[in-house]
Amino acid sequence: MNLSLKQLKVFLGVANASSFTKTAQSMHLSQAALSAIIRELETQLQCRLLERTTRTVSLTEAGRVFYPTAMKIVETLEKSVIELNELGRQKQSSLLLGCTPMIAASLMPPVLSRFSKVYPHAQIELVDRAPGELLQMVEEGHLDAAFGVFFSQLSGIDRVPIFPTHLVAVSALDDDGPDRRGGNGIRWTALEGRPLITLPKDNPLQRLIEATLSKEEVNVSRRIVVGHLQTAVAMAQEGLGTAVMPSFCRHICSRYRVRIDMIRPEVALSFYRITRVGRDTLAVLDQFTEMFTETAQEDPAPIIADELD
Repeated sequence: MNLSLKQLKVFLGVANASSFTKTAQSMHLSQAALSAIIRELETQLQCRLLERTTRTVSLTEAGRVFYPTAMKIVETLEKSVIELNELGRQKQSSLLLGCTPMIAASLMPPVLSRFSKVYPHAQIELVDRAPGELLQMVEEGHLDAAFGVFFSQLSGIDRVPIFPTHLVAVSALDDDGPDRRGGNGIRWTALEGRPLITLPKDNPLQRLIEATLSKEEVNVSRRIVVGHLQTAVAMAQEGLGTAVMPSFCRHICSRYRVRIDMIRPEVALSFYRITRVGRDTLAVLDQFTEMFTETAQEDPAPIIADELD
């Protein structure tokens, strides 16, 4: 037996209207198609459900017994469909996102504040982790998306660039060591013989920085290794050295008395949004990404010297 929702709704329609013609019209079926559906239902149940006369249609004894069961099944299914649709709408208005701690502390607060004003019914949950952990969480489906500078293109991950960034030098506001003549930032060679505040050497960003220093034949006097970019900014403020980092870090730098200098030749990289391959892209995620991108590219504060190009 393979009863369908359509068969049950057609049966209930005829029973309620006492008419094949009216039911066919209301359900946008031909009368022949409706009659075929009823015949198929009766064949499957091995009994007649409707008594047909030239003027009216009435329920048989079997039809009267079956009617409340059919009604309950249809009502239950339709209620479930409504509940599932509502669940789907709630899911489309909620996001579980990931980013690095520095982004969580600098960019995410203003983005979340703006987003909640424009989309008050959307629910955003935020997880701050290291890039490697974020990749794993996205791949395993624990996050809808993550934001950051992800150097590796992994199978199973969609990596979409959302805005360009480049490497800059962050130093104490009163640091007058490097030659900044012309207001166009500094050259990599200006870091020669100076202390550098760095991330661990196995960090992908730090590997890029070290490769560039090597290419430009720059030797630094010493390295102070820290685990987080925000720590590097704080140390740069105290004059302990120069930190090299992506330009979007200017948002966290605005909280410190530091200056940011473009480093030439420019080393460009991209800021990405990553999602799991095959996962449906929710409209609310695209809206959030657009607002995140706009905020990231805004000038955060006037304390920054030598505005970046």
